[in-house]
Amino acid sequence: MADTKAGLNHATARRSIATKHPQLWVLGLLMATWVFTFGRLVLLRQNRFGSFSLDMAIFDQATWLISRMGGLFMSIRGLHFFGHHFNLGLFLLAPFYWLGAGANFLNIVMVLSMALAAIPIYLLARDRLDSGWLAVGLAAAYLLHPSLQFMAWELFHPEPMAIIGLFFAWYFARRERWLWYGVSLAYAVCWKEDVALAALVIGLVLVIRKQWTPGLWTVGLAALYFFIANSWLIPTFSGAGESFYNNLFGTLGNSPTDVLINSAKHPTEFTRRVLAPDAASFYWKMTLPFAFVPLAAPLALGVGLPQALIDVLSAVGFTRVITYHYAALPLVGLTLGAVEGVAFLGRRPLHRRILVGAIVACSLTATVIWGPSPIGHEYRKGWWPLWADPARQAKAAAVRDMAGKDHISATYNLAPHLSHRRYIYSYPNPFISDSWAVNGEHLPDPNIVHWLVLDRALLDGRNVALFDRLVSDGEFEIVSDDAGIVVAHRVQHGNRVDPESFGTSP
Repeated sequence: MADTKAGLNHATARRSIATKHPQLWVLGLLMATWVFTFGRLVLLRQNRFGSFSLDMAIFDQATWLISRMGGLFMSIRGLHFFGHHFNLGLFLLAPFYWLGAGANFLNIVMVLSMALAAIPIYLLARDRLDSGWLAVGLAAAYLLHPSLQFMAWELFHPEPMAIIGLFFAWYFARRERWLWYGVSLAYAVCWKEDVALAALVIGLVLVIRKQWTPGLWTVGLAALYFFIANSWLIPTFSGAGESFYNNLFGTLGNSPTDVLINSAKHPTEFTRRVLAPDAASFYWKMTLPFAFVPLAAPLALGVGLPQALIDVLSAVGFTRVITYHYAALPLVGLTLGAVEGVAFLGRRPLHRRILVGAIVACSLTATVIWGPSPIGHEYRKGWWPLWADPARQAKAAAVRDMAGKDHISATYNLAPHLSHRRYIYSYPNPFISDSWAVNGEHLPDPNIVHWLVLDRALLDGRNVALFDRLVSDGEFEIVSDDAGIVVAHRVQHGNRVDPESFGTSP
């Protein structure tokens, strides 16, 4: 009888929640739909060999190495784990590798994390706008943003994992729940050193609000962490005395300090990059989905400003497009800015409803025009491997044949399926330096490679010439060649390769 009463009470409580807070069910449905949609797609991309050495194999090998509690040199990238980035969050995921987790686990965890980040946005918006339904609308706008969807397409990266921590940190700061604020911020920063810049801005916002103690502590610790990681630890562990990404800023310098100083000394160069056409396109595509409302909340928008400046000041174009993880922290600032912007502009309930309606309409339009989701215009443009690959079985067979083997060099589409070993290289490494270490230094003796696993469709220029020479010289013997997927085994040692003999084309 007691069990029956308890069951009835439980069922009554659930019906009560559903009746009083139906928006929670809608929010849950939105998140579940997002997870199902992009969870299926990321698994499809990985399982159909659509992932790459850079960066899927990097993070998979790094997490596997951590789980083995041995050396942390990532042969796939030619850098020590702490010489690449300070991705301490991977230590949280490494125990799952004891149970057999791998790349698909990382991808699904990231998709779940990005979807769950809608919860703090809902909570923040509910408090700031005094409306659960408007909060659901803003959470939906976040999930509809095309850059978030492209981050799922790019597969696992640490920056999207930090989004939920930064959202919760802002929410708990608003409620002055400082313990949970600190936990949330520490969780966010553990994923990558650059997140400390977003944390620093949050600290400055608290100082501006005269919340001196948490604000100053946040500013001080975030600045210290960023300085130690970027100016000391990463250059030290890189083996070259500098960070590999220092070269991204061209004439503006090779460190954050240099970039700031040279931007002040050469304002024309600074403005040229900030106002460049590709930078303007980046601003437009990031801000339009929120109907430009975040511009009314500069403090919240500032959370993403440091990374946004890094993106547009770099000398390479891939940092200022919505398709890569470089947009993650700017998206945080824009999403928080959308909530705070509606709270600032929407003095009356009707105004808030109009603003949120405009944001939802713009985000839906943006996801259709620019997004890679099934309702997006880009869905069938080749981002996802939606069509059958005639070489898929041959690729899977080659990967299975490497079970229990080590010392492999593989093309970039096969390496992410072979990264649970200490000596896996992204071909043409270690024969010829290609995205290796900081400046290609410390390339190991190529005789360390015992196996080649290559997709002929990806070989051209110097890379196909290198393979032909390795076989013709008798260093490697072809074991199998099926549907253009070649497995070759070393049969004798060779001499170091002279890259000049193969030209410069990859």
